[in-house]
Amino acid sequence: HAIDNGRFACHDPVCQSKAAEYRKQLNIAANEAVFLFAGKLEPKKAPDQLLQAFTEAGMPGRIHLVITGNGPLENLLKEKYGKHQQVHFLDFQNQASMPALYQMADVFVLPSIGPGETWGLAVNEAMANGKPVIVSDSCGSARDLVEHGVNGFVFEAGQLASLQNALLTMVQVEPEWEKMGNASKEKVQQYSLENLAKAIESLLS
Repeated sequence: HAIDNGRFACHDPVCQSKAAEYRKQLNIAANEAVFLFAGKLEPKKAPDQLLQAFTEAGMPGRIHLVITGNGPLENLLKEKYGKHQQVHFLDFQNQASMPALYQMADVFVLPSIGPGETWGLAVNEAMANGKPVIVSDSCGSARDLVEHGVNGFVFEAGQLASLQNALLTMVQVEPEWEKMGNASKEKVQQYSLENLAKAIESLLS
């Protein structure tokens, strides 16, 4: 379960300015914080639970949730949460845009309940971009990539209170986000394409 980590780092000015452009488009100030969901808007990814948890948790006004993607739940979710001041919807973004999207955010959230969320490569991508993550325990990546309290938080899939707790705890540790993001970057390097190739090589030799 590896990606090209370097591709998601977003060091170049073009990527940085595209990230700033996203914030401008969504009317989110540079000193405000963004929690990001990116994925298909379908029941197994649980964007509905994330939106419910976020809007009912009493998140501080400077914290925003950006939901990126399309899918069967889209109209329902937009109808229910579209007018919420801290909730923003973006259409599906292609792979080329993803590094800037992660760069625009401060925290990545993957609330999947399954079935079939075997890993969740978006977690690798967000971590390669240096982001702390909140991941449900139904994602394979939660076990291997997320060190609870070090580079993010793991919560109980499908449990609203557990997800709310993770969201609120993440807000409380905001001064640590940069440190957590760096820990993400370090951790995901173990899952680079180079290391995966080496591991396969040693299995075969």
